[in-house]
Amino acid sequence: MSFRPFISNFCKLVCVALLWAAPASYAYGDAIKVEKGGDHLVAALTIAQDGDVLILSPGIYLGNFNIDKSLTLEGAEGVVFDGGGKGSVIRVTAVDVIIKNIHILGSGSDHEKADSGIFLDRTAHRARIENNFLEGNLIGVYVWGQKDALVIGNRIIGRRDFRVNDRGNGVYIWNAPGAIVSFNDIRYGRDGIFVNASRKNKFIGNRLRDLRFAIHYMYTQNSQVSDNVSIDNDAGYSLMFSDKLKVTGNYSLRDKRHGILLNYANHSEFSDNKVVQSGDKCVFIYNS
Repeated sequence: MSFRPFISNFCKLVCVALLWAAPASYAYGDAIKVEKGGDHLVAALTIAQDGDVLILSPGIYLGNFNIDKSLTLEGAEGVVFDGGGKGSVIRVTAVDVIIKNIHILGSGSDHEKADSGIFLDRTAHRARIENNFLEGNLIGVYVWGQKDALVIGNRIIGRRDFRVNDRGNGVYIWNAPGAIVSFNDIRYGRDGIFVNASRKNKFIGNRLRDLRFAIHYMYTQNSQVSDNVSIDNDAGYSLMFSDKLKVTGNYSLRDKRHGILLNYANHSEFSDNKVVQSGDKCVFIYNS
């Protein structure tokens, strides 16, 4: 068990009606079981220390939550975070945060503020977003400027109540070197995975359906797009103003305009990709 200063022990006593401590120890921190409800979670976040695991009881957690310590939020079936239509549901500013097995919904609708189901701030290095269900948020997961994020095994269903171009992306990456987005199922919204001004990213094994673009690259270098499946999108893989890409083993089925679109995409490797039943062009190449 890790050292606790006096004030933290006092808070635990005050909050005993809200929380109960589990005897097990996770990694280098403690496991804290949290009763359902946003107030209980806020109390747990207040007393938790770096390395702790917050084990969430089934129920609804209403509110917007800021994770500013190196914690794990571990949900299970029936754990629902609801932002109530305002802001980002979860905002992460600490390093080494893990968020898994949570149903996350109800972000706000402000593009300027990038309202998201999970917003990873530029200080949230090495975040791991795993096996969550993100539904009806403006942006599913926003990876904003930090290093080595991992977004894996999530199911993301975007908004359908706006015009396509006014919706948010399933996973939005901006200037986040080393980000890996893998084995996610993304549907609706604007683009499945959109990356801008980044480098050394890997998008592997995702399934992307009913979107504008399945994967959309802008000004991103030295990156990999492998073994993804694009189904019934306006276009599959739209790679623009990006160099030194490795694009292998991807599949495009019934994408309406293009399976693969290259615009100023240079010095890149394309191999073993398959485009089936494209509505317009299998591959469109412009200034590449």
